[in-house]
Parts: sequence; C-alpha cells; structure tokens
Amino acid sequence: MKKLLKISFLSILILSLSLLTSACVKKNPGPGGTSAIRGKIMGQEFKPGEVEIQQLIFTGGNQIEHGDYFLLNKVSNNDNYYIYFKNPNWVSVADPGLDGRIGLEVIFNYSDSNLDIAQAVKNKLTTVNPLNFTMSLNQDLLTMVYKQVGDIPDLDNGNTNFATDVVNQGSANFLSTALVPMAEKRVYICYGDDTHPSDDVRTNSNGEFIFENLQVGNYKVYVIGDQANSSNIPEEVSQNVLIEVKESIKDIGTLQIIF
Repeated sequence: MKKLLKISFLSILILSLSLLTSACVKKNPGPGGTSAIRGKIMGQEFKPGEVEIQQLIFTGGNQIEHGDYFLLNKVSNNDNYYIYFKNPNWVSVADPGLDGRIGLEVIFNYSDSNLDIAQAVKNKLTTVNPLNFTMSLNQDLLTMVYKQVGDIPDLDNGNTNFATDVVNQGSANFLSTALVPMAEKRVYICYGDDTHPSDDVRTNSNGEFIFENLQVGNYKVYVIGDQANSSNIPEEVSQNVLIEVKESIKDIGTLQIIF
C-alpha cells in the first residue's frame, strides 16, 4: 500500500513539473518581451469630384427672334444639344441645323413673358430621356445640376440675350500619384487572436512607428485609411506578423493608405 502511494505521489509530482515547465515555455503574445515590430505609413491623397451646376436666365418673347438658339452640352448620355425658337407666324425654317448636335424646338410668341419662355424650355427638356441633370425653375431662372461628377463644357447662349452662369465647375475624382509620409497617424496592434486593438501608437514626422517590449507570438498591425473612391468610408490596411525569436525586430515595411 505504501509503495502504491509513493508511485502516485511521484506521478503527480512529475505531472506538476511538466505543466509548470510547459507554462514557462509557452508565451502569449503581448507586452513583457524583448522584441519589437516597426514599419512606416505612407498615403495617397484622394479628392472627391464635384458635379457641374449651370444656370440660365431667360428673357421675354419680345427679345427673341425666330430661329434664335442656345447650346447645352452632355444633355443625354454624351449628346450635345441646341434649343431653337420657332414663331408660328413665320413661314421660314427656324431650325439652324447645327452639325454634331441634336435640336429641340420651342414654340414661342412675342407676347410671351420671360416666365413663359423659361417654362416652355423646361417642358421641352423633360421630353429628353435619360436626362443627365436635374432641373429646378425659380421664376425665369433655370438651374441644371448634373448627376455625375466631372467637368461639363459650359452652356452657351448662342444668339439669344439669355444670361448664363456656371455656379459650380464640375471636376473628376482625383487620386494623387505621390506618396507622402503620414505623420501623427494612429497605428493599432492586436495580440494573438484579439479582434479589437490591444494597443496603439502614433507615427513620427516621417510616418514611422514601432511597437516595443513584445513577446514571441502572432500579431496583427493595422491602420485606417479611406476607400479608393470615397473620402467618407474607412478601410483597414493590415499585416500579420509572427515574432519567432526573442530580442528581434520585425520590420513590416510600408503600409499604404488613401487619405
């Protein structure tokens, strides 16, 4: 019986030493070690495009001649248009037949007010489908807001006395080709299987960062930038890192973001 107890005690002792040794050897990722992860954050600038906004102020029918016209560009798809005025009292042809453009006819009388002319033009434009812009009419002022970002050739009052204006010059999305160091950018690190950041640091003026005093193990380093076609939607740029040796420095190079 005593022999059996000695064997059992010896087995328990060996098992306890084995577990203790295993616990000492196996390290969890995180602080308390002698290794480091370093890298650099570089960025490209993204500028969202703007839509074109054009305006047209109409005169009354007494200032329009039979055959007068004005020009609008990119009215539907890639088609450019001209709108010409026809007085029913005239027998001559009103359409100037401008090459490379589509004509729209608007019937008018000399007694029409500027409001009448504005409404008649707006009504004619609503017959075009699809129309590349939305329209709003305020008295004799017609505002056209284009639906897609980008520059549109300016409208032209042709041979009318209409006043024209470009309220907002459209521009396309812009992504710079130059890479610049991202100073004071926050960089995050996740220890092991953590799904939330375990720690974070700020980059220096050169966009460089370092996480120090790390143990052997797996890590994820990431930074938040913007998506390529939007300055309002965040996007994570990350890299997984394995530290295998104590007193080592893992250089992950450059993480590139859009800002």
